[in-house]
This record gives sequence, structure tokens and C-alpha cells, in this order.
Amino acid sequence: MSKWQKKRRAWFPLTLKYRLIVTFVALLLLPLCLAVYSLFRNFESIRQDDLTARMSERMQQVHTSLTDMMAFAYKTHTMLSQDEGLIKVMDSPENYDPIERKRLIESKMSGINNSFFFHQTELYFKLIDHEGNVYTSYSPNGQLTNSIDEFQKWKSRLERSPQSYEWVASDPSDLNNYRESKLLSLYILLQDQRRGNYGLARISIDAQEWFDSTVKNIAANQEITVFTGKGESVLRSSGASIGSNIIEQVIEEAQHSGSYRDASTASLVTYSYLDKLDWYVVSRISLDDLWSELTRLRIRFFLILGLLVVVFVAVIFLIASRVTRPLSLLQKKMEEASEKKLNVRLDVKMSQTREIASLGSSFNRMINDIGALIQRLKEEERQKQAVRFQMLLTQMNPHFLLNTLNMLKWMARKEKQTPIVDICIALGGLLEASLNSELELLPLHEEIRLLKAYESIQKLRYQSRFTMLYEVDESVTYALVPKLSLQPLVENAIVHGFDSEEQRGTIIIRAKAEGGKLILEVEDNGIGLEEASKKRKRRSREGIGISNVKERLQLLYKDDAILEFVFIASGTLARITTALLVSTPFTEGGDNHVDSLPS
Repeated sequence: MSKWQKKRRAWFPLTLKYRLIVTFVALLLLPLCLAVYSLFRNFESIRQDDLTARMSERMQQVHTSLTDMMAFAYKTHTMLSQDEGLIKVMDSPENYDPIERKRLIESKMSGINNSFFFHQTELYFKLIDHEGNVYTSYSPNGQLTNSIDEFQKWKSRLERSPQSYEWVASDPSDLNNYRESKLLSLYILLQDQRRGNYGLARISIDAQEWFDSTVKNIAANQEITVFTGKGESVLRSSGASIGSNIIEQVIEEAQHSGSYRDASTASLVTYSYLDKLDWYVVSRISLDDLWSELTRLRIRFFLILGLLVVVFVAVIFLIASRVTRPLSLLQKKMEEASEKKLNVRLDVKMSQTREIASLGSSFNRMINDIGALIQRLKEEERQKQAVRFQMLLTQMNPHFLLNTLNMLKWMARKEKQTPIVDICIALGGLLEASLNSELELLPLHEEIRLLKAYESIQKLRYQSRFTMLYEVDESVTYALVPKLSLQPLVENAIVHGFDSEEQRGTIIIRAKAEGGKLILEVEDNGIGLEEASKKRKRRSREGIGISNVKERLQLLYKDDAILEFVFIASGTLARITTALLVSTPFTEGGDNHVDSLPS
């Protein structure tokens, strides 16, 4: 185990108890924290959207109020231009006494203001007739003088204007009040189709008075500022301190309305543009109060969540300890099993849970079964050693016989006894094949060669009373067959198939492939199965060869091979059916491969 792995195990134990706790944290606590975090983020977004909507609504109220005041001012101009008495005085001021003229016009202006008493802001009228006489609806901060130059200046200016009127923002105030304020004034010519331009009207709104009455109900932490398109401040609420960076960004946006979050001041900014005046109305509200409220709520929630997590972890730790304590004991017993040579047992207590008790009982049964299995393996190993020793003893005689046979072969060859030499050669080949215990399967052509050696021996013995024919397909020449599997069948046909010495028999050896199987057949024209079984003499070697073939087929092929005897009209047919296994030898330039099946 590497040093890093040891450190990892020291910090992160891989026991079941700690895995349960880690699983709880990973699968429950972390998703819960992520869900809560997402919930708070969503809640913050909702609160911010709601705040933006309320600020936009307030901005719209300011915008609407100012638009209404401007429309109201223009409407009063219409009322002035339609008052016939006022028109007569303004058109022919020389026909009236100055005091009477002033009284008549001021009463007209006062009547207009009184007719709109429900408006929150008063309108201030200043009229100049074509001779320069000035009339006001308010007390000026100085003595009124002839303003013929002012009339001519505005007349020339408005006649060039396509609208015949002009709004002037930040118009210097001439009101006699305690504060210095600037006016929002509408300059418009008083004209008639018959009389022409007979005067000039300046209808003014005290912008600061209107602004204060409009924003008096805003939130304590909300600031509203009005500035021009050049960034010059016009109006601002009490305590407002909107920085130049916000003013520059609002102007750069070049939109009629919008909102954004200013990161530098941690505030939410909304704005609206008044195109008639080239004014921007900007509202800013600090998000600190909103975030502090959410932060307190978040801290309170996570404190409660942390307390619950501690309780849950403690409960899980206790439950996991109760479950893993018996498992740890079982692990310890398993580690001791090899040291104490399986001489360990687990004490199964009734107080344990059913699953743990069942696991302990299974462990004890497993130890008992393993001990019994080891004992049985020892017995089988002793038996194998005994059998191997016996086989070594039995191999001594065939080796001695083979050496003796070779000696006889050389003696016969020396005496020029050719038949004896041939028998010795054939018998030697059979003995060598039987002594090679490591090779269980032979190519079919090798099996046929051994069978022909056996045939030559039997023909000398029975003086050629039988003939053997071979019908072997070339496709199965290299098919693998059990060693010496055909010889017992041929021996059975020779010994039990022919009834008398005068009977001449024929034995046919067939080998073919059919349906992915190898079929080997030994057919004779002897007396048949029934007669052979009746006249078969009892002898010590009876049936050993056939049963040996059956057992070897079972060992080599399991249930994929069969030896059967088939009744035919004349004689006997023995058939072996096995799996087709082909071991074609490698040839240079060839396409065949070892253990390939024919197509």
C-alpha cells in the first residue's frame, strides 16, 4: 500500500459506519443545502424583481404627474386664448386704466387657478401684451417694468419654431418666496386670426414644489434625482446622492426607461426619460437592507439546519455502530480463520437482528463446510497418490514387454522370420501408443494406422479369415478421436461376430462428418448381436474393451458422445458419435488453421 493510500485511509476510513455517514452527507445534506441555496437565490431574484416593479411604478407616477402638469399648463393657455375679455384688454391696453387693466387680467388668471384647485401644484402666470405691459398671478420678487424687449425676443423666437411654443427647464424664478427655486416654464404666443399676435404667456410650474409633493411618500431608503441630458442635476429628493457614474451609465443606455443593478454602490437603479424636456428621472434604492434581511433569514435557517444535521448524524452514528459492531467481529473472526486453521466459531446471540444472526450462522456453517471439504480433498489426494504409485508399478511390465518384443524382433530378423518381424513391429506400435498416457486424442489417420497394425496381427492369428475395408472421408482425416477407440470394436467383431472357422467375414470401417458431428462405424457381416450374446463364452476379459471405450468417451466428451450397437439384417453395426474436432497441420502458404472446423 502506497503512502498516499495510507494517508487517504487515515483521513477517510472505508468502514461501513463512516460510509453510511458520508452517504447521508453526500446524498441528503449536500442536495438539501444546494436546494436551499437555490431557493434563497430564487427568493432574492423575486424580491429584486418586485422591488424593481415597485420602483418602476413610482417612476411612472412621477413621469405621469409631470406630464399631467405640463398638459394642464398648456390647457390653461387654451383657456386664456379663448377668454374674450382678456383678449380685448391684451389687444388694446391703451383703452383701459392701468389699475383696472391689471385687476381684470389678474382676476382672469386667479379664476383659472381656482378652477383647477384639485391640482397639487399651483401654476404661475406671467402675461406680456404687445406694448410690453406685464401681468402676473403671483407677487414678484421685484418691481414690474415694461418688458417690450422680452416680448419681441420671444415673439421672434417662437415664430421661427414649428410648434409656436417652447418649454424651458430651469427657468430663473422671479417668485417672491423664501426659497430659491427654478421654474419649468411654457412660453407661448397669444394670437388670434383676426388680431394676430397680441401677447406672450409664460405659464410656470415651481419644479421643486411639484417634485417634493410627488415624492413625499417614497421609501426612506429610496432616492430620486432629475437631471438633464447633459448630466446637470435639476431636482433631487432629500438626502439623494446619486453619483456621476450612475448618471453617465443612464445617459449611455440611450433608452426611455430601464433598470439595472449597480455593483459599485450595491443598489438597484431605475430610470425614465422625458423627451420633451430632455430630462432623466432616476431612482436608486440601496439593497443593503434587503440583503441584510435575507442574510439574517439565511443564517437562522442554516443554524437550524446545522442543529438538525448534528442530531441526524449522531443518530446515524449510533445505528451504524449497532449494525457494524457484529460485522467487525465477523471480520475479525474471518482474519483469525487462516491463523487458527479454521478453528474459530462466531457466537450468535439472540439479541442481534435477524440479518446479523443469519450472517453469523452462515459463517459458522461455511467454516464447517470448508473444514469438511479440506478433509475430503486430503483423502482424495492420498487416493490419487496411491493410484499414481500403482500406475507407475503397472507401467514397468509394459516397458519390460516392449523391450523384450524389440529383442524378439531383432532375433527374428536375424533368423529371417519375416512374419514374426511384422508381428513384433505391429505389436510394438500398439504398446507404444498405450504407454503414452499424456495423449488422449489422436488424429483419425493415426488411429487408422494403429488399427491396421492390429489388423495385421489378427490376420496372422486367424489366417486371413476376414477382410477389412476402410471408407474414410478425406475431410475427417485430421479429426481428433479417442486413442485406441476403434480397436476394441474391431476385436469384438472378430472374436464374437464370426461363427465358424470356415466363415469368411468382412469388416467395414467408416468415418464421416455429419451435422457438425464425427461418426465412426464398425460393421461386420457376422452372426449378429443376439447369436453372439448366446454363444459368447465367459472369460475374464469379457466386455472390458467396450466398457473402457464408453468410460473414456464419457470422460472426454461428457454427454456429447455416444457408443451404440445397431441391429442390421446381417451382422452387427457399432457406431461412435462425437463432436467434430479437426486438427489440421499447418502448411506453408496454406489457409487452414489448427482446431478449425470444416465449412
